[in-house]
Amino acid sequence: MDYKKTIGILGGMGPAATVDLFDKIVKAAKVSRDQDHPRIIIDNNPKIPDRTAAILEKGPDPLSLMVQSAKLLEKASVDFIVIPCVTAHFFHTKLQEQISTPILHLVKETMKHLIARYPDTAKVGLLASSGTVQSGLFDEACAAANVELITPTKEIQTTKVMEAIYGIKATGPSATSKTLAREAAETLILRGAQAIIAGCTEIPLVLVDGDLFVPVIDPIAVLAERAVMEAR
Repeated sequence: MDYKKTIGILGGMGPAATVDLFDKIVKAAKVSRDQDHPRIIIDNNPKIPDRTAAILEKGPDPLSLMVQSAKLLEKASVDFIVIPCVTAHFFHTKLQEQISTPILHLVKETMKHLIARYPDTAKVGLLASSGTVQSGLFDEACAAANVELITPTKEIQTTKVMEAIYGIKATGPSATSKTLAREAAETLILRGAQAIIAGCTEIPLVLVDGDLFVPVIDPIAVLAERAVMEAR
């Protein structure tokens, strides 16, 4: 396999998700020797402000530091950029406007994968940060695909989903975070969800396909596969 393009990862949101994407790209490349892997340049900047807090107007705007990271990658001559943070894609359009290097859109790629792999899905559940839920990123993508989106109740979102996400960011994946994510997913399944999108890049660290009675879609795995295809 000959990989001609260099992949840029705009990381740090959070670091564990960045490592997860890097690992999944390496595995998705499916090569037999080091020299055959695609080149990857990573800027892991955990100083980028919390995206959810910014969207909820409770924290500083992360865009300027995201632009800074993207321009560093651009100077390093990457051919395209991927961002292992779902919520950060709220800023995708404004970020793309400030650089010429193309940025793959994780949410759009995830929905393409869902429709291609599970074409009969009428209702999908979303486990994501409150910022992503409020941003409407998946609402728009699901509406375009004629799929109904189901999100957690406010109580479940706060006490289970966000607790799991910030727990992973603070101490890494744990049994507690896995239980919280699974319980939140099960409430969505009871409401008719035929698949669950692990729509925050921390969620796939504790909830994977096979953990539930319905498919679990991992946007990071989807993005890794798409990056490998683009790098060819």
